[in-house]
Amino acid sequence: MEVLLRRDVKNLGQMGDVVEVADGYARNYLLPREMALEVVRANLEALRRAREARQERDREERQSVEELAQQLNGFLCYIQVRATEEGHLYGSVGPEEVVEALAESGFETIRPANIVMPLHFEEVGDYELEVMLHPELAVHITLRVAPLEEEESGC
Repeated sequence: MEVLLRRDVKNLGQMGDVVEVADGYARNYLLPREMALEVVRANLEALRRAREARQERDREERQSVEELAQQLNGFLCYIQVRATEEGHLYGSVGPEEVVEALAESGFETIRPANIVMPLHFEEVGDYELEVMLHPELAVHITLRVAPLEEEESGC
């Protein structure tokens, strides 16, 4: 049976593809879950319009992410925390603290899941971080963790 996919289906196809599947798979799985439609002219036209709208949204999202990437690439983010005289922090700096500091600098759309950190930082210093803005687009920022006594000079 030929069906028209309404959304991406792993190991089968992407939204808008017309695929040949077993009758039982279509009747018992794809059609009841509204993952596919029978192939008729009206369904093909509706899905074509939905695909075009999705492509336009993706294009707009990609453009806004690229603009954000230009602003954020190479950015110096400054975080002041309590630390000992030897430079050890009372606690640690994780993605949440980085996101807070970035939000204070005008980058409100970044979430903790976007920050690639192998570990939480537990010492004063400069760290290179990767920020995943889109599955295909990442930028690098510098995070400066400083003790509270230092003067603020960045982010």
